[in-house]
Amino acid sequence: MKRAFLDTNIILDFVTQRQGYEEACDILQLGEDNRAFLCVSILSMANTAYVARRGRTQEELYGVMNGLAELFEILKMDESQLKEALTINATDFEDVLQYICAISNNCDVIVTRNIKHFNFSKIPVLTPLEFIQQAR
Repeated sequence: MKRAFLDTNIILDFVTQRQGYEEACDILQLGEDNRAFLCVSILSMANTAYVARRGRTQEELYGVMNGLAELFEILKMDESQLKEALTINATDFEDVLQYICAISNNCDVIVTRNIKHFNFSKIPVLTPLEFIQQAR
C-alpha cells in the first residue's frame, strides 16, 4: 500500500467542497478502504484550519479538524526539514516544505493539483485523478 502525501489543496477541496471535491472524496475513500495510506503535514492542518474557520464557529471548526485528524497520519515537521528546504530553489517555498516532509517520512507519492510546483521532486507527483486511477 502506497504512503500518499496529500498536499493542502486536496484537503481544502474536501473541507470547502470546492472544485475537486469529488476527487478528494474518492481519495479519502481509498484511505478508508485501505488501498492507500494517507499522510498530511502539520503545516497542512494549520493551513486548513485557517481557511476552514471562515463561516464556522470554534466548535464546528474543531469538529472538522478532529474529523480530519482521524483520516490521516499527521506528519511532524522540524528544524532539520526547514534547513533542508532552504537548499532547494523553487517558486513556492510552502510546497518545498511539504516535499521535504513527505520524503522525510518515507512517502511514496505526492498528490496535488499543483504539479508544476513540485518540478524538483525525486518522488512521483500525481494529480488526484492520476492517483485515484493508479490506486484502483
